[in-house]
Amino acid sequence: MVILHRAGQAPCLRCQLTSNVRPQHKLLLAVAMNPSSAPMTTQLAVDELIKDLLAEALAVPMKFQRSTLDLNAIGALGRTPLMAVAAEGLVEAVEALVRDGASSTATGEYQMTALHEAAANGHARIVEFLLSRGAAVDAQSTQGVTPLMCAAAWGNSAVISNLLESGADIGRVDQTGATAADIAREKGHTLAAEHLEARAAKR
Repeated sequence: MVILHRAGQAPCLRCQLTSNVRPQHKLLLAVAMNPSSAPMTTQLAVDELIKDLLAEALAVPMKFQRSTLDLNAIGALGRTPLMAVAAEGLVEAVEALVRDGASSTATGEYQMTALHEAAANGHARIVEFLLSRGAAVDAQSTQGVTPLMCAAAWGNSAVISNLLESGADIGRVDQTGATAADIAREKGHTLAAEHLEARAAKR
């Protein structure tokens, strides 16, 4: 599995992020993975909705309000519609999906959430909104990665502050034993690492 790594280095077991595409599409959510267990017809419907949402089609809100589609279903690329729009920073689409039944705690492949996606991509406003709608601040992926670690991996200082103020566990470690501060320093985000280390020292 290709996990967060620097160019020229072997992949390391960190966050479900890719380092060669930035700032969008950072989460590796289904490459070389088997399709979701959801029926293909559901996958196709989810994928079509995601496509429309990402194109910011004006008719999309009306479309999914009338639809019987499960807004928490996972598409062929391993993401729910909410995860897809959160990654792209589409605030209005995020709000509309949640309003019409998308869960802020729903997970995709690797147990990633919309909060992971928003945190990795530095979308502080979406992070704040999702947290206000019950998103789990310390949600962990299958590798123990939290939204705080995702934000740290990309040096997203505003998101880091937001998550910490919302009670994110700064001392939590992933399956390799690394904290958010460790990950920030490993990825060269010195200011983010120092911020996290200073907060950890005050605990």
